Formats: sequence, structure tokens, C-alpha cells
Amino acid sequence: MLIVTTYFHPHIGGVEVVAQHQARSLADVGYRVTVATTRSDSGSPHRERAEGYDVVRLPASNRVEQRSGIPYPFIGPRFCLALLGLVRNSDVVHVHDVLYQPSHVAAVLATLTGKPLLASQNTGPAHHGRWLVRRIEGLTLATAGRYVWSRALRVTAHNQLVSDHLRSRGVPAERIVRVRNGIDTEVFSPAVMMDAAGLRRQLGVPGSTPIALFVGRFVEQKGYGALLGAVGPEYHVVLAGPGTPPQRLPSGACCIGAVHRDALVDLYRLADVFVHPSIGEVFPLAVQEAMACGTPIVTTDDPRYDSFGVDRSLLRLVPAEPAALRAAILAVVTAPERRQRMSEYSRRFAVERFEWSRNQGALLRMYRAVAGDTASAGNHVCPAHGHFGRGREIV
Repeated sequence: MLIVTTYFHPHIGGVEVVAQHQARSLADVGYRVTVATTRSDSGSPHRERAEGYDVVRLPASNRVEQRSGIPYPFIGPRFCLALLGLVRNSDVVHVHDVLYQPSHVAAVLATLTGKPLLASQNTGPAHHGRWLVRRIEGLTLATAGRYVWSRALRVTAHNQLVSDHLRSRGVPAERIVRVRNGIDTEVFSPAVMMDAAGLRRQLGVPGSTPIALFVGRFVEQKGYGALLGAVGPEYHVVLAGPGTPPQRLPSGACCIGAVHRDALVDLYRLADVFVHPSIGEVFPLAVQEAMACGTPIVTTDDPRYDSFGVDRSLLRLVPAEPAALRAAILAVVTAPERRQRMSEYSRRFAVERFEWSRNQGALLRMYRAVAGDTASAGNHVCPAHGHFGRGREIV
């Protein structure tokens, strides 16, 4: 199995986490897996073995992210030639997101070499604040994105919003597979922090002041600007995430930049409320992680949350506007009993809905179904052993 993802650990982002879970899950059940990605950090090894699978980092230019904070690498002939070798030695190619050049090239190479192609769509419609970025995204989806989707045997979507987006772009409903994202609820858990006071000192937050935490990339779509507009003396806002941080912060707010996932656990546990006023997202990974740590949630209202059967009194869904966010935050941090009920609800909901071991079954069933499709087309497949009947391994 060849997984192609534009970025991968240690690069910080939600797709990186999803691809990492996917690779580990497939390796755990016996598939031989290679992850092909860009070498976004010059300090990262070109090739390494991790958690039972191989990671191959191919040459690319990451100047756009370095200069603007927008993660979009550019690839060249060396990347394409190296990826061709990986595609030739694989039996199934799975690409993540269709906005990026590695996915486009992988889809073309899979088609040329006759390899089954799968795709994962991890985002819905674009809501970027810059008109030019939205325009480029729209053109990419209408051209290269449409090509990838048309060649993929299956396209995964992690929620109804993404499914609706795919159908609006012409992807047949029968080829869309719902595979929820997931997290490790043993790692992300509400265990007692060892040094909460020390972390508060690092953040510059007085010991008695409630903390409203935001975790996400610093782009307008994530809504951190609305949260900064909701700052007040009753609580302290902490922003964490990759990208270009805000230049000016009001009194009562701080920005700590990108944080490794191991350190995020302590931030979630420390926070009195997690606030994620993003647009066009339903249960993004940061919200799932915070819930698993037992953190009360304030996030943007969307009717698609109703399909999850959420209790709106225990998961606050409000407009992504400063006044609404401020009222919701105050309702949590000023009412200890309500905050405790919301904490317990967050943890219980995360374990029941987002535990990765529960969600990986859908992913494996998709691979077996694709194996069956391929077999009916003339290739004998033995999915239980992770290889095709022709004898080539699933890389």
C-alpha cells in the first residue's frame, strides 16, 4: 500500500495525523505500507521506519509556507521520478486531498501504471479569507481535483459536510465512503496534570484565571480572529498552532505558536474551555482531541452536528462572532457545575465516537471492497494477507 500525503509527521496539521493513523492501522493488520510525502524540513530523514511502516520524503520546495504561512509545496521532476518508482512497486495507491501536486501526480502515475487508486477528501468547501486563494482552490478542484476523483475507485469523507461537498463536485454517491477520523483516547485523556502551575507560569496566566484555548492553523477560516474579539478580563485566551501568528494581541491573550502533539495534551487538560470558531468544519481533529481530554467545548454552530445526536446544552454551538463566543465562554467558566457536566460529556462522547480503533474497521472494509473490485476485473486478490495474487507486495 502506497499512501501519498503532501505533509506528514513531524509537520503539524490534521491531515498529517489522519495519514499517520491510517498507515499504522494498515501495518498493524499485516499490510506492508509506505508513506510518500514531501521533505518539508531539511532536518528530516529522507527515509525512515516508523511504527511498522516506511516513510519516504521526496524533494520539494516549501517556500510558500515559509513566507506566507500557507502550506503548499511545489514539486519537480526529481519528486515525480522518485514517486513513479514507488507507484510501480505498489499494488494500491491512496492519496490525501486533491488540492496538492503530489496527489495529482500520484493519480496520473497510478492511471498510467494500472494501479488501483483511492482518495481521501479531508476538507469541505473552501472558506479562505483571501479571494485569490479561494479562486485558485476552486480552479484546482475543477481541474486536477476532478481528475483525481474521477480515477479513484473510492473517495473517503469523514463527515456529512465533506460528503455533500464531494457530491456537489460530481463524485457519484456510490463511490463515497464515510470513514470518520479518529484519535487515540488513551493518549488524549483527562488525566491529572503533573505541573499545571508551571505551565501557567510559562503561559503568563495567573493561577486563578480561567483559560480559553484555541488550537489550529492561523488562517482566517479557523476563526481565531473572532475569538480575539471576544477577549475579556474574566478569562485568558491562549492561541496555539502553526502558520503566521497574529501581529497584535489584545491584553488577556497570548500566542505560543506551533505545539507538538505530545505537549498539546497538557494544554487541553489545563484549559477550562476549548474554543474553535472555525467555518466549514464539523468535529475537526482539534475538537476531538480536546473532548477526549475532557475539555468543555465551544465551537461554531452547524446543522450537521444534529446528525451526531449532540446535546447542545453540553456542547455549546454558537455563531462564530465575538459577542456570541464571549457569552458562551462566560457561561462555562463562571459555572463550575456546568463546566464539570460538559467535561464529562466531552470525554464520554469522544470515547464513543472518535476512538480510532473503532473507526479503523471502516477503513479496512473499504480496502477489502476495493480488493474485491480489482479481483472481479481480472486480478486475484488476497486482502487478508495484504497482497495481490500476482505476488507483488502491498508497499
